[in-house]
Amino acid sequence: MGRAFTEEEKIEIKNQLLEVALVLFHDKGKKSLSIKELTSRVGIAQGSFYNFWKDKDALIIDLIAYRSAQKLKLIEVEGLADNTDPIEFLVYVASNYFMDLAVKIEEQVMYKDAFKLFLSLDSDESNRIEALYLEFLTKMINGWTKKEIIKSADIRGLSNVLTGSFILCINNRHFDKTYFGNILKQYLFSGLSEYIKL
Repeated sequence: MGRAFTEEEKIEIKNQLLEVALVLFHDKGKKSLSIKELTSRVGIAQGSFYNFWKDKDALIIDLIAYRSAQKLKLIEVEGLADNTDPIEFLVYVASNYFMDLAVKIEEQVMYKDAFKLFLSLDSDESNRIEALYLEFLTKMINGWTKKEIIKSADIRGLSNVLTGSFILCINNRHFDKTYFGNILKQYLFSGLSEYIKL
């Protein structure tokens, strides 16, 4: 019988598993993502995988949250680095980020599979991922307020505007592609302007 992992080792191994899983997921997609290959690359027994996740779907959910948190951290650093116009910054970030994600969902099987899995989540799991975005917005608003770039903001209103822009992006096939980018930016600018007071 193998020895038990310390808490520090568990954290390190889980991070290694997530990083390797991201590579394998991008290379092979969900269906070909092998637990055996994943654990072998990290150097742990295949059965140890189940110390971290109950199945491959649970791993994919954690990958979505893990990758989202990484991207949001980069965006947060960029958005708070200088005295950016918050509305223009969020219009730029949301339109590019969500359109890129929508294209990946449409064109790449791995993203399509992950998105289907996300849509099938129970409310606790989807709320956990949505909480990442609310935390990001809260940090951005607090940072901009502290720098006196904005006077106030309605975070729930902003969250709904951003959710709406994502829904528009994943349904962009219903729009003339020539106009969609401009329509999306106008929607974002109008909605964000309603809930951010400069």
